Amino acid sequence: MSKTGHETLESKAHRMIKEKIRCGEYQVGQRLIEADVSRELELSRTPVRKAFAMLTVDGYLEFEDYKGVIVKNCAITKERYIEMLDVMELFLIATIDKIEAKSLNFSNQHLFDMVAKFLSIENPTDRECMEYQRWFINEILSYAKNEYYLQVVNQFYDDLLEFGEPDVFQSAMKLFDKTLDNYIACGRFIEFHKFDEARAIVKQIINDRILFIFR
Repeated sequence: MSKTGHETLESKAHRMIKEKIRCGEYQVGQRLIEADVSRELELSRTPVRKAFAMLTVDGYLEFEDYKGVIVKNCAITKERYIEMLDVMELFLIATIDKIEAKSLNFSNQHLFDMVAKFLSIENPTDRECMEYQRWFINEILSYAKNEYYLQVVNQFYDDLLEFGEPDVFQSAMKLFDKTLDNYIACGRFIEFHKFDEARAIVKQIINDRILFIFR
């Protein structure tokens, strides 16, 4: 039996509206009127109203004063991806600086364990590659003891996995073997207090992605 057979009305409204946004039937900047959407979907206004609220949390819609519910520009384009990469580079470099300044002990064991676990996956998907990258960056940033860094990076990956354009995901797959080697090298350099080399690896990871995107 299909999952849609068990859907609540608000879940059905949520799914149908999201599909219309993704296929372009509801376009960026378009105002969605509750009564009109309700008629179009042949649902009552209450589940549509709840779906609007859910999709606002998901990042597909936003509320604007005097306009109401508007379809949001949520796509992660190449340009937005590069902006996010620049922010991550700043966070990672700042964390390495803190590890160096405070002489923090950095253990590479977790990294090796995760690499072994990842390598055991046969034909990893682009999303699995992205999730590994998220894990690695969180592992490094955890040493900064800065919740803002973690919040921004995790929101970045949530948005990327939900709204990333195909070219963005290709960069995760095509460069992943090289990136994996760089992650291992970065962790090793930090562990052995070779901080300049670690910072150089971080910059290389980011630059490789930017060059791939605009190849």
